[in-house]
Amino acid sequence: MPSCEMCGYIGESFHRAIVEGTLLSLCDKCVRFGEVVQLKQVPKDVIDKRLEYYKTHRYNSMSLPPDFSGDENIVRDYAQRVRNAREKTGKTQEEVALDLAEKSSVLQKIESGHQEPTIKLARKLEQFFKIDLVQKEEKTSDEDVESYRSSSTGVTIGDVIKFKK
Repeated sequence: MPSCEMCGYIGESFHRAIVEGTLLSLCDKCVRFGEVVQLKQVPKDVIDKRLEYYKTHRYNSMSLPPDFSGDENIVRDYAQRVRNAREKTGKTQEEVALDLAEKSSVLQKIESGHQEPTIKLARKLEQFFKIDLVQKEEKTSDEDVESYRSSSTGVTIGDVIKFKK
């Protein structure tokens, strides 16, 4: 059974009211301390339309960003490459950060290897320094899988996965 959220009375008849900015379910005695709120019922057809919309569009909201490409990786020695390229230009981290419209602390973390750049930032750095930071990930072909399948008792996940070196 429902109870009054102010005095704790357990009963059947309750009203929704705002007391000091909070919406509460109150009994007949406590309702005088607040301002009664009449809650509007949403028609069932409106609810059905909304549910239908969210069922059909929910995967679109969880989609990947447009610049995401799952087959690209940052090279392992990105920090050394960025530092060497910056030193060749003779610029400080602050000057390069200004030219790239990035924070100097981000560039410092990238050069020290504490932060891996995003693909977008890596592309900026590639264009600025004319170096390679992004590499394509190798795909496993069906022929590779077939050769493993014919040579052994079966294909395991370990046969298909390419390990980073």
